[in-house]
Amino acid sequence: MGAQIKDLVAMGDIETLYELMAEDDDWMTQLDAAEGLVKLGDSRGLEFLRSALQSEEHKVRQVAHEILSDPVIEARRAELEAEDEKALREKKQAAIKRLQSGRKVFEYKMVYLPAGEILDEDPMSEGFEVPALTEYGLDGWEVVNIIARRKQLLVDVVDDNMSGAYFLLKRELTSADSKELE
Repeated sequence: MGAQIKDLVAMGDIETLYELMAEDDDWMTQLDAAEGLVKLGDSRGLEFLRSALQSEEHKVRQVAHEILSDPVIEARRAELEAEDEKALREKKQAAIKRLQSGRKVFEYKMVYLPAGEILDEDPMSEGFEVPALTEYGLDGWEVVNIIARRKQLLVDVVDDNMSGAYFLLKRELTSADSKELE
């Protein structure tokens, strides 16, 4: 961790650490700032480090893994996860009360479907079925947004580079679903 980040941690400057994590051009500075946030008990740093584990860059994944393996960070991670679990239990209890009083509660999730499950030739322009989405729909899920995922290429060509898509799904819970929240 760089001296600047160490100073910010010592001062407890969460906002500057967050800005560095979110906006700095140097990935190492971003990871150091995320580590500093975790040390200060800010779960946004933990989420950033977790997402860095999915980076396409091996070096980024390696450094993120090293940070998350540090005993101090592991201990802080356990504390933050326990706090998050407690907060989620409290939110679920509040949602159950809202359902019992007749108010709305929604559940969301993101699913990824590879291009082969989504795209199909449709010469008659009649449309085609997407079985995975149909299954979600039959379970009460509604597609509310789609984010295409493109293959990583070294050239700026957009044609035929879709590898799949992320689908944001939403469903309304009913009072009968309140058991799922417990």
